[in-house]
Amino acid sequence: MLPLYATRISPLSYSSLSSTLRTFHASTSLQRGRTSFFNKHKKVTDPKKEDPDYFEKQAAKLPLDGHYLDALILLWNDKIGSERELMMKATDKLIQHDGNYGLPDLDRTQPRLDFEDIDALKDAPESVKKIFSIDFGERKDLTAAWKRELVESVNKHKFDKNSLQYKIAWSTSLIRNWTMLAEEIQSKNPKKPVWLTHRIFLMLGYRRRMLRYLREQDTDEFERVLDVLKIAYHVPKQPEHVKTRKAWSENALKKRVEAEKERQLEELHEKLKEGRDEKVAEIDKNVAALKNELEEINQRLENIAIIEGTKVAGVVGKYQPKLVEELSENVLHSLLFYHKRPDEKSYS
Repeated sequence: MLPLYATRISPLSYSSLSSTLRTFHASTSLQRGRTSFFNKHKKVTDPKKEDPDYFEKQAAKLPLDGHYLDALILLWNDKIGSERELMMKATDKLIQHDGNYGLPDLDRTQPRLDFEDIDALKDAPESVKKIFSIDFGERKDLTAAWKRELVESVNKHKFDKNSLQYKIAWSTSLIRNWTMLAEEIQSKNPKKPVWLTHRIFLMLGYRRRMLRYLREQDTDEFERVLDVLKIAYHVPKQPEHVKTRKAWSENALKKRVEAEKERQLEELHEKLKEGRDEKVAEIDKNVAALKNELEEINQRLENIAIIEGTKVAGVVGKYQPKLVEELSENVLHSLLFYHKRPDEKSYS
């Protein structure tokens, strides 16, 4: 008889319990998640990050110590988190801007574009002019004025509406205006307006294509448009050339090691050059002393040879051996001691 607090576990319930326990993991490796998490919506406030090689330069400055790989991981997380923000704003230099988003300053008391050619407004009272001004219009009136200012700064003539310069300026005004609108919406609602940021992304691709066409046709005009509109043109990498974290870390480590090796070699070279003239002069002095000592030893050996009679003093010219006698002796020896092989024929 089982007590009241005891409960009998049937085989079916036990199997279901064991399967439930098998799905439960308490290991430290799985507490972090099966896939790495990166915050892709990180805000970028440092304008230095607009440089496409910024993170590679920062990786080259990291000290080579026991925490180098950990620092590379942190730098990679920052790089991944900043990519979207930089992709949307870096080309227009909108990171930490002055508040105008690269758009021209307008006199908003001027009449809107639809009413600027009406002669009656020129003599109208100020109250009437104010009603028809840009400041009292809709946002599209302000956008149209920005478009015209940017287009007139780079287009070829007044009626130019099909050139590459016109298309680049027109798309630039839309990109910067939509970026301002997106940040205004985000200030009220933290959620990013995807319907608007997607349009900015498409317009960035369209402007990049127009810039590439202009660069191929006229380099001077391409540089002028970039300078007037304050655009930074960077050729994007193809997807197959974008490095993963492991490849990027290995490449950064390899460059860092090579740079450290070159630095140490340069330090050793500079250290070797210190006092080089004094060292070379001392070495030359020692070599000259050794040469003099060698000449004295050779002279003493020559004097000893003359005293012993193995050498004649005051010989003029160069001694030549007795070639004829030596050759005759060699021939005589070959005749006396040379034996023919059994298969060798005699020609005597």
